[in-house]
Amino acid sequence: MGHHRPHREKGGLRPARPLIVPDRDAVEMDEMCVSRKRNLWLWTAVSRATGQILAYVLGDRSYGHVDRLVAALPEPWRRRRIYTDGYGAYGDRIASWRHRVCDKGEGLTSRAEGVNTSLRHRCALLVRRHCGPRGPQIVSPRLGLSVRSHNDACEKRWQKRQFKTTPPGE
Repeated sequence: MGHHRPHREKGGLRPARPLIVPDRDAVEMDEMCVSRKRNLWLWTAVSRATGQILAYVLGDRSYGHVDRLVAALPEPWRRRRIYTDGYGAYGDRIASWRHRVCDKGEGLTSRAEGVNTSLRHRCALLVRRHCGPRGPQIVSPRLGLSVRSHNDACEKRWQKRQFKTTPPGE
């Protein structure tokens, strides 16, 4: 297990702080509507083991944003299994050997859906009934702060969990 320092890249956005890289992990991807009026969606890629947001993309619901999200994944997660809901864009854009479509009741994308709920709490612009402008130029900087805050909380939880599972004397 190590740390990976992500960066900003043209294909999408990655959190600015180092991410925890577990030995065994998978990626959950999900999308949520930010503004129906503007056709603005938030696409997220989440670590199944730590709950950290690995990458995110703001844009419409076109298939090209799946490509941007996959391209924005940090290197340690580029060849890991990806779990998604049944939206067709994922199946068309992600290689079948690494993609797993999950039915609603299975709960295999519950980590990503929970992260989206957490982001709605942390970033007022993501709340469905928010009044005021919500274009990508306004949402993106605030979203970046919310992602950093979320990932910091995930890192603290991960460290607590590791401390509890490490036997004394090691």
